[in-house]
Amino acid sequence: MTDIFTGTRGFIFDCDGTLLDSMQAWNEAEDALQRMANAPVSPEDATSIHALPIEESAALWHEKYGVGESTEDVLAIEDNVLLSFYRERVEVLPGVRAMLERAQEQGIPCCVVTSSPKRYVQAGLERWGLASFFAEICTTDELGMTKEETAIYEHAMATMGSTPETTWGFDDAVYAVNTMTRAGIRTVGAFDPNNTSHPFEDLQAAATVAVHSLEELL
Repeated sequence: MTDIFTGTRGFIFDCDGTLLDSMQAWNEAEDALQRMANAPVSPEDATSIHALPIEESAALWHEKYGVGESTEDVLAIEDNVLLSFYRERVEVLPGVRAMLERAQEQGIPCCVVTSSPKRYVQAGLERWGLASFFAEICTTDELGMTKEETAIYEHAMATMGSTPETTWGFDDAVYAVNTMTRAGIRTVGAFDPNNTSHPFEDLQAAATVAVHSLEELL
């Protein structure tokens, strides 16, 4: 790995768009829900949908935009699209396996911090034999936190035994990069062309380092 990681004692990875090439599936699921909505989703709600635990974002779709007969209906719609995708079709992004192998060789623990349900993430990581690289999969729904709160990253660091000064975080979303920066964590902005919420230049401005592929860091 590149010398910028010298002295690192913990890596925090987002999942969708950082480890797994899954953002297109989420975009398609959101498009399907948008077609059922009774109004266009506001920019503020679009950000919240990506950051909230899935049950809370489903409630937003139902209660504010009239999708489905209940929050459970919205979750069922998402499950129908997404769970089979993670189990059967999701691809791992370039450089991910090599990055995790290098971290393991150097004794650097890794955690996932994600807004996706653990059943999705676990299925996708197991599909590619990557689950064993992680000390914990920290999900916003299980911890009752969002990726706009520093607490979820503090939880991951406590799991790994690292400090902000010895931790690097990887994410394709500017809001998550900003949260990690507030927590004192150095960041890699991992650009995903399927994440249409911001251009590469926004990641460059927010992150310590921005890359188009984790292969650039090996």
